Amino acid sequence: MDSIINIFDKLSLTLLKTLNRFSLASFSAFLVSLISILLIEIDYSQGNEIAILAYKVAFVLSLGVFLFPVLHLLNRSIYFKLIGFIVLGGYFYILPMYIDVSTVSKHLLLIIALSFMFFWAPFFNTEISNINIWEWTVQILLNLLVTIILTSTIFIVFYILFYYLHKLFGLEILDRRYLQFVIFVIGIFSVNFFLSQMPKYIFLLQLKKYTQIGEIFTKYVLTPVTILYLLVLFAYIFKIFIMGLWSELVSIDLMVIGYTVVSISTYMFWTPLVENFLPFFKSLIWKPLFLLSAILALSIFIRLVDGGNLKDFYLLILFDIWLGLISIYFLLYEKASYKWLFFSISLLIGVSQSEYILDFMVGLVTI
Repeated sequence: MDSIINIFDKLSLTLLKTLNRFSLASFSAFLVSLISILLIEIDYSQGNEIAILAYKVAFVLSLGVFLFPVLHLLNRSIYFKLIGFIVLGGYFYILPMYIDVSTVSKHLLLIIALSFMFFWAPFFNTEISNINIWEWTVQILLNLLVTIILTSTIFIVFYILFYYLHKLFGLEILDRRYLQFVIFVIGIFSVNFFLSQMPKYIFLLQLKKYTQIGEIFTKYVLTPVTILYLLVLFAYIFKIFIMGLWSELVSIDLMVIGYTVVSISTYMFWTPLVENFLPFFKSLIWKPLFLLSAILALSIFIRLVDGGNLKDFYLLILFDIWLGLISIYFLLYEKASYKWLFFSISLLIGVSQSEYILDFMVGLVTI
């Protein structure tokens, strides 16, 4: 009995600390959950203006769940909290009253951009080693994984419980109750649990070497896969150039994006295994990426010359520019920092949502 009480005491203390540290994010998650549950309950129609307004408020606050924690990691000043309120207020103003699929997709991309801020925000004004940044990154990803597993477990237990209540006792459970419960668990438990597991004193994180499994995965699984991917990709490109099959060059987009993710992941996974990357290893990762950015630029150019619409390749062009610049950065700077890699990804996603950048690019092509 005492052990159960101690567990609840620890959970309560952890929750209070989280509410104190990330109070605005917790409150935003609570409001989003409450509004969403109520909207599901009333099953609102397009003619219900109050419900539509409430949906828009919940939509904006869902951005706050990610915005307020990264602003806290960036700077704990109250002025940054005020910036968060201003950003959400401006976001509410520019959002249309009726939120369509396009708006939802842009919203999700903004959330992804904010999610990458978790990896660089604490170190923005600080000089810190890549080993420390990688340790922090792994900690965040593990916290996310544990949160997902616990959330899934809670919902599975809930589903099984009500399934047998229905089968054994005839208890009728409305379908929307399951969705409401998922929203409640995510908004109240998942968000606060994830935030509570975020290390408070980042610079006190202990640097850990990989376990044997981690080392085997990095050396004998991830690295050979990257090398094989590289050989196959460049063999295919070599075939295109030798045989003059320029029309096939347009099919490498996804392969280049996939290789970029795999190769950069491999580079970062090696971080705990070496104190300093040898020039040969850096060249093996970043020179092919720079070369691929040039080949991808040629692929885009061919399609534009053949009458393609620039707007259709807007995101691909931004990705290509990012790939070329980040490759140059890591090739030229011996102490290139991971924080600028993560920062550039957040910036890339943010810029991709700017219609002004697209209009400027269209204007250049027109000239």
